[in-house]
Amino acid sequence: MRVSMLNLYSNNLQSLQNSTADISKLNQMMATGKSILRPSDDPIGSVKVIGGQRDLAATNQYIKNTESLSTSFSRAETYMSSMVELQSRMREITVAANNGSLSPEDRAAYAAEMTELLEAFTDTVNAKDEGGNYLFSGNLTDTAPISQDASGNYVYQGDNNHREVQTSGSSWMTANVTASEFMFSNGSTDILNQTKDFIAVLNDPSLAPGDPAFSQGATDMLTSLDDTLTSISSAITDIGGKQNTISLIQTSHEERVLFNEEVIGETEGLDYAQATAEFNLKLTALKVTQQTFVQVTQLSLFNHM
Repeated sequence: MRVSMLNLYSNNLQSLQNSTADISKLNQMMATGKSILRPSDDPIGSVKVIGGQRDLAATNQYIKNTESLSTSFSRAETYMSSMVELQSRMREITVAANNGSLSPEDRAAYAAEMTELLEAFTDTVNAKDEGGNYLFSGNLTDTAPISQDASGNYVYQGDNNHREVQTSGSSWMTANVTASEFMFSNGSTDILNQTKDFIAVLNDPSLAPGDPAFSQGATDMLTSLDDTLTSISSAITDIGGKQNTISLIQTSHEERVLFNEEVIGETEGLDYAQATAEFNLKLTALKVTQQTFVQVTQLSLFNHM
């Protein structure tokens, strides 16, 4: 069979191009640390990597969601714990003021302190997060949950809706508690308006312990404190349970992240030792091909005349 010079030239040129492409690909693989640069390199492996990356992205988002939830719950728990402390002092004053040996001035002093506690309690219920959103107003996060109407009565102006946050592919968690739940859903008068009424009793010089109106005011105050404390304590307990659940969910997600990263690494990770050996082999072959190509391009019939 006769082999033309054109065939020899074309074959050597094609070999040079193939070797150069192989070396370039190996260079890119070693630079990225990946054995799969495009789906055609390993279709099955590529599908596995894409699936792992998709699951990894979703899991990382769930982790962010649970971290945000945990922070929000911790903040709400802190403010509700402050409410419990304020109520503790309110109770002390209520009990101490129901003493017949106190003068009207003594009761007025207690009323002044109770007023400060009432303002502090209201401010705590109207607490905001770092983004300026009200914590306890339901979905109306740009509206203060507590305000006073034209008559001076305290009213709740949020809503009773709850925000749901996805914590996994199949589970969601309630992200907030409303002031309506732990202050305005009790059988007794809410703590804010009841405190306002009791302050009026303390400031009335015509009323003293032993008077039916005074006794009723003190009793109503203690009842409201008991009911509110029960509601807030229940909310704090619920938050504690959710925090425990979040901790378990986060652990599960972190394990899933490690699993996906391991699968992706094993599937597309590059064996540097093997790649280096192959690179050196390809480089040697390229040099040989280059030398052969030079010799082929110099061949001519005139060299034999």
